[in-house]
Amino acid sequence: MSLFTLRRSSRLAFVCIFLLAFRSMAQTPTDGIMMGKHLICNVASYSNSQWSQYWEGTLKRSNANVGTFTSQNVMLMSAYGLTKNLNVIAGLPYIWNRSNGGHFSRQEGIQDLSVWLKYRAFRAETSLGTFALFATGGISAPANQYIPDMLPYSIGLRSKTASIKGIVHYKIKGFYLTGHAGYIRRSNIHIDRDSYQYDGVMYDTHEVMVPDVVDASARLGYINKYVQVEGFIDNMTSQSGDDIRRQDMPFPTNKMDQTQLGGMAKVHMYLKNGSFFTLVGQYSQVTAGRNVGQARMYTVGIQHTFNVTGRSSDLP
Repeated sequence: MSLFTLRRSSRLAFVCIFLLAFRSMAQTPTDGIMMGKHLICNVASYSNSQWSQYWEGTLKRSNANVGTFTSQNVMLMSAYGLTKNLNVIAGLPYIWNRSNGGHFSRQEGIQDLSVWLKYRAFRAETSLGTFALFATGGISAPANQYIPDMLPYSIGLRSKTASIKGIVHYKIKGFYLTGHAGYIRRSNIHIDRDSYQYDGVMYDTHEVMVPDVVDASARLGYINKYVQVEGFIDNMTSQSGDDIRRQDMPFPTNKMDQTQLGGMAKVHMYLKNGSFFTLVGQYSQVTAGRNVGQARMYTVGIQHTFNVTGRSSDLP
């Protein structure tokens, strides 16, 4: 079995780590929480993703030449309340990838800088609970000239992205249900070769199309001043692309779909100065996919929330 048949599927490892690390924040681009005006939350998290099996198209298989592939990530993130209804969020990950098979050196480095604006368009409190609608827009760009197609060890695709998402949030007596759906537009990338094959056709160019993605999630949880627990289901579906060719090297044009289930827990610890720290733990498992690894992932992190004006802080 060729080593190259696994190179594409690891791309899911750093994509999922990136998204899951953002989920562990006190406020993320796709949840139902807003940071209050002048509140800032700084986060440091560590994530680990591993897989030993993957889907080549719809065929599930393994590769003893690669063994177990591991992608690790340290994420630095911040969310700030510009107003009570408008937040800005930014994050930058450092990633390193390796496997316990083969003779390839691990790849590591800073990946992509991402920035979002999150707007709460509607909020209503009734005797039946609180209902809110949000919109999020974001962009990302490579922060490093890493190699995008030496997979599974490449740390990213080096594609610029733009995204827009809609969020619905309902909460009653601490229990909440949140859903989101969004579209991620990806730019073409350039590779260090003069031609490539896509869906059985040869293209004489070094410019490569990367499929756009539709993503969606649903979350059910409970939150109060001291704890938060949550279960979630996430889905990512490519809007174009081909399958990994049998016994061939995967390529950025490959269609990448996946569904994962997971859970998250947080504990808040308040300080005398009115700020608070939060400890975060999270786990997820890819349950279905196409041209992706069947990864299991965990994230641990710590976050510090405070008011930049010096006033007492609380959960937004």
